[in-house]
Amino acid sequence: MKRHVFLIPGFFGFANLGDFTYWGPAEHKLRALLNEAGMPASIHAVKSLPTASLRTRTRCLLETIARARPTGDAIIHLVGHSTGGLDARLLLSPAVKLDSRIDVEGIARQVRSSTSVATPHLGAPIASFFTGLLGRKLLKLLSVLTMLGLRGGELPLSLWARVAGIFAVPAAVGGNLAEQLYLQLLADFSPERREQVRALLQEVERDQALLTQLTMESMDLFNAAAGDRDGVRYGSVVTGARQPGLSTSIEIGLDPVDQAQHALYYSLSRLAGGYNFPPPARQYRRALQQALGQIPDSSANDGIVPTLSQLWGECIAVARADHLDIIGHYQDDDDEQHNYDWLTTHSDFRSGNFQAVWQRVVAFMAAAEAT
Repeated sequence: MKRHVFLIPGFFGFANLGDFTYWGPAEHKLRALLNEAGMPASIHAVKSLPTASLRTRTRCLLETIARARPTGDAIIHLVGHSTGGLDARLLLSPAVKLDSRIDVEGIARQVRSSTSVATPHLGAPIASFFTGLLGRKLLKLLSVLTMLGLRGGELPLSLWARVAGIFAVPAAVGGNLAEQLYLQLLADFSPERREQVRALLQEVERDQALLTQLTMESMDLFNAAAGDRDGVRYGSVVTGARQPGLSTSIEIGLDPVDQAQHALYYSLSRLAGGYNFPPPARQYRRALQQALGQIPDSSANDGIVPTLSQLWGECIAVARADHLDIIGHYQDDDDEQHNYDWLTTHSDFRSGNFQAVWQRVVAFMAAAEAT
């Protein structure tokens, strides 16, 4: 039996740029765990435009699956991080229209499971912030900062401090400084890579339909229209980073770079909140309580997506982690796989937590095949 797993990127999904390892740590871990479970699979990292509309992104997913040519008896599992989880849901929605000649229904019938990881099923308030002129400049700055951070991790304190200051009081600082810092960061790339990054971010600026589609109101409409497919098991991996405050700042200590990163996380965390979500359904409360120490309120988030927005289908796992920790971009000096952290949140997500989460994802896939 042939098995295919498709890894769908989200809001920070710069998988188009070859050596940026967006899915790298998670793909490596998932492949090893599937082999250990006697479930070998062909794993495909989907290339998609980060801020294009959900329909455009889902069409990219459809085309990627079609190019893999899964035979009629092959099994497909979808794993979507962030908005990638919404792409998977849209692809599986009965009677979906994607303006494609590819047989959507034929492919959808082969899917056994859809796993969403830190996905904003109920919306992401931070998306509204990035829709304005200043927000677009800050999104471009944050994007290239993320690329550099996940690639090498080492950026000077002066830069981290200035970025943190911009996000702390964006209206007061304005967009000119954001543009200057973006150009400064861009200069750290090779000329060839610089042009690739610039071209991608120009595409991001051109098509930002996703940002308006992730508002609470738009996601309410999406959920009314995008129905779950019979025969597919839906599950969610839920994240909630440690909420920033005086205690976390004290624990970080005197390292100025970590303090500057934590200040940036504080600003992003505030932007990620600001909406009153309904209390979680009874089926989720125990898992949330056990993993996070309490039932989170509407302010809880992973730096990008509110925790209460991520619940959908079965609760596969809940982790004290930020938005990119969960796919392997965390700091753990004892880990043989040297990964670079995204931001300092002091959530203490480590290799053991990473292993446990993705073991549960594999168990979820196995259960879906056995159904």
